[in-house]
Amino acid sequence: MQPTIKLEGADELRKYLKKASDDHVKKVKAEVYATALEIRDQAILNLKALEAWDTGHLATTVVVDRTNNGLGSEIGSTAPYAPYVEHGAKPHFPPPDALEDWARRHGFDSAWPICLAISKRGIKAQPFLFPAFLSHVNEFFDRLKGIFK
Repeated sequence: MQPTIKLEGADELRKYLKKASDDHVKKVKAEVYATALEIRDQAILNLKALEAWDTGHLATTVVVDRTNNGLGSEIGSTAPYAPYVEHGAKPHFPPPDALEDWARRHGFDSAWPICLAISKRGIKAQPFLFPAFLSHVNEFFDRLKGIFK
Protein backbone atom coordinates (compact mmCIF):
# COMPACT_ATOMS: atom_id res chain seq x y z
CA MET A 1 0.00 0.00 0.00
CA GLN A 2 1.32 3.42 -0.95
CA PRO A 3 1.41 6.02 1.81
CA THR A 4 -0.86 8.96 1.11
CA ILE A 5 -0.98 12.34 2.76
CA LYS A 6 -4.30 14.10 2.87
CA LEU A 7 -4.37 17.87 3.07
CA GLU A 8 -6.99 19.12 5.50
CA GLY A 9 -8.91 21.97 3.95
CA ALA A 10 -8.22 20.80 0.39
CA ASP A 11 -11.91 21.00 -0.51
CA GLU A 12 -12.10 24.59 0.70
CA LEU A 13 -8.93 25.42 -1.22
CA ARG A 14 -10.41 23.91 -4.42
CA LYS A 15 -13.60 25.96 -3.99
CA TYR A 16 -11.55 29.10 -3.45
CA LEU A 17 -9.40 28.42 -6.49
CA LYS A 18 -12.48 28.03 -8.68
CA LYS A 19 -13.37 31.63 -7.82
CA ALA A 20 -9.77 32.93 -7.75
CA SER A 21 -8.14 34.90 -10.51
CA ASP A 22 -6.13 33.14 -13.18
CA ASP A 23 -3.03 34.79 -11.74
CA HIS A 24 -3.61 33.23 -8.29
CA VAL A 25 -4.21 29.81 -9.82
CA LYS A 26 -1.03 30.06 -11.91
CA LYS A 27 0.96 31.04 -8.83
CA VAL A 28 -0.44 28.13 -6.81
CA LYS A 29 0.34 25.67 -9.60
CA ALA A 30 3.87 27.03 -9.89
CA GLU A 31 4.34 26.77 -6.12
CA VAL A 32 3.04 23.20 -6.00
CA TYR A 33 5.42 22.12 -8.75
CA ALA A 34 8.42 24.05 -7.39
CA THR A 35 7.91 22.50 -3.95
CA ALA A 36 7.57 19.03 -5.46
CA LEU A 37 10.91 19.51 -7.22
CA GLU A 38 12.48 20.66 -3.94
CA ILE A 39 11.14 17.56 -2.19
CA ARG A 40 12.51 15.36 -4.99
CA ASP A 41 15.93 17.01 -4.72
CA GLN A 42 15.93 16.60 -0.93
CA ALA A 43 14.96 12.93 -1.28
CA ILE A 44 17.97 12.41 -3.54
CA LEU A 45 20.24 14.14 -1.01
CA ASN A 46 18.75 11.94 1.72
CA LEU A 47 19.54 8.84 -0.32
CA LYS A 48 23.14 9.94 -0.73
CA ALA A 49 23.43 10.33 3.04
CA LEU A 50 22.04 6.85 3.75
CA GLU A 51 23.79 3.52 3.78
CA ALA A 52 21.32 2.65 1.02
CA TRP A 53 23.48 4.33 -1.64
CA ASP A 54 24.98 1.71 -3.93
CA THR A 55 24.92 2.49 -7.65
CA GLY A 56 22.79 5.64 -7.48
CA HIS A 57 20.06 4.03 -9.58
CA LEU A 58 17.37 4.64 -6.96
CA ALA A 59 18.14 8.36 -6.97
CA THR A 60 17.73 8.54 -10.74
CA THR A 61 14.25 7.03 -10.47
CA VAL A 62 12.79 9.66 -8.10
CA VAL A 63 10.27 11.51 -10.24
CA VAL A 64 7.64 14.23 -9.99
CA ASP A 65 4.29 13.95 -11.79
CA ARG A 66 1.79 16.79 -11.92
CA THR A 67 -1.75 15.84 -10.95
CA ASN A 68 -5.14 17.51 -10.64
CA ASN A 69 -4.50 19.81 -13.60
CA GLY A 70 -1.30 21.12 -12.02
CA LEU A 71 -2.77 21.73 -8.57
CA GLY A 72 -1.15 18.59 -7.18
CA SER A 73 2.02 16.59 -7.52
CA GLU A 74 3.04 13.02 -6.87
CA ILE A 75 6.62 12.35 -5.91
CA GLY A 76 7.94 8.83 -5.85
CA SER A 77 10.35 6.34 -7.29
CA THR A 78 9.82 4.06 -10.24
CA ALA A 79 12.34 1.55 -8.88
CA PRO A 80 10.51 -1.59 -7.74
CA TYR A 81 12.69 -1.85 -4.63
CA ALA A 82 12.12 1.75 -3.47
CA PRO A 83 9.40 0.79 -0.94
CA TYR A 84 11.82 -1.67 0.69
CA VAL A 85 14.38 1.09 1.16
CA GLU A 86 11.80 3.62 2.43
CA HIS A 87 9.77 1.31 4.67
CA GLY A 88 11.94 -1.76 5.20
CA ALA A 89 10.44 -5.23 5.12
CA LYS A 90 9.51 -8.03 7.48
CA PRO A 91 11.57 -11.20 7.29
CA HIS A 92 10.91 -12.97 4.01
CA PHE A 93 12.94 -14.89 1.47
CA PRO A 94 13.56 -12.55 -1.49
CA PRO A 95 14.19 -13.80 -5.02
CA PRO A 96 17.97 -14.40 -5.26
CA ASP A 97 18.08 -13.15 -8.87
CA ALA A 98 17.03 -9.70 -7.67
CA LEU A 99 20.09 -9.49 -5.41
CA GLU A 100 22.79 -11.20 -7.50
CA ASP A 101 24.31 -8.01 -8.93
CA TRP A 102 24.31 -6.30 -5.53
CA ALA A 103 25.90 -9.32 -3.86
CA ARG A 104 28.71 -9.49 -6.44
CA ARG A 105 29.41 -5.75 -6.17
CA HIS A 106 29.81 -6.27 -2.42
CA GLY A 107 32.16 -9.24 -2.61
CA PHE A 108 29.76 -12.19 -2.32
CA ASP A 109 29.95 -15.13 -4.70
CA SER A 110 26.19 -15.55 -4.53
CA ALA A 111 23.09 -13.75 -3.26
CA TRP A 112 22.14 -16.70 -1.03
CA PRO A 113 23.82 -15.38 2.16
CA ILE A 114 21.99 -12.07 1.70
CA CYS A 115 18.68 -13.85 1.07
CA LEU A 116 19.15 -15.93 4.21
CA ALA A 117 19.92 -12.83 6.28
CA ILE A 118 16.80 -11.05 4.95
CA SER A 119 14.72 -14.16 5.66
CA LYS A 120 15.82 -14.00 9.31
CA ARG A 121 16.09 -10.27 10.01
CA GLY A 122 14.08 -8.50 7.33
CA ILE A 123 15.24 -5.20 5.88
CA LYS A 124 15.78 -2.08 7.99
CA ALA A 125 13.81 0.97 6.84
CA GLN A 126 15.90 3.83 5.49
CA PRO A 127 13.36 6.59 4.82
CA PHE A 128 14.38 9.14 2.23
CA LEU A 129 11.15 10.44 0.71
CA PHE A 130 8.91 11.13 3.71
CA PRO A 131 11.63 13.08 5.57
CA ALA A 132 12.10 15.14 2.40
CA PHE A 133 8.39 15.95 2.40
CA LEU A 134 8.48 16.91 6.08
CA SER A 135 11.42 19.22 5.51
CA HIS A 136 9.43 21.33 3.01
CA VAL A 137 5.78 21.16 4.05
CA ASN A 138 5.70 24.13 6.45
CA GLU A 139 7.59 26.36 4.04
CA PHE A 140 5.16 25.35 1.28
CA PHE A 141 2.13 26.36 3.34
CA ASP A 142 3.77 29.66 4.29
CA ARG A 143 4.35 30.45 0.60
CA LEU A 144 0.74 29.52 -0.23
CA LYS A 145 -0.50 31.85 2.48
CA GLY A 146 1.63 34.60 0.91
CA ILE A 147 -0.06 34.07 -2.45
CA PHE A 148 -3.53 34.52 -0.94
CA LYS A 149 -2.79 37.63 1.12
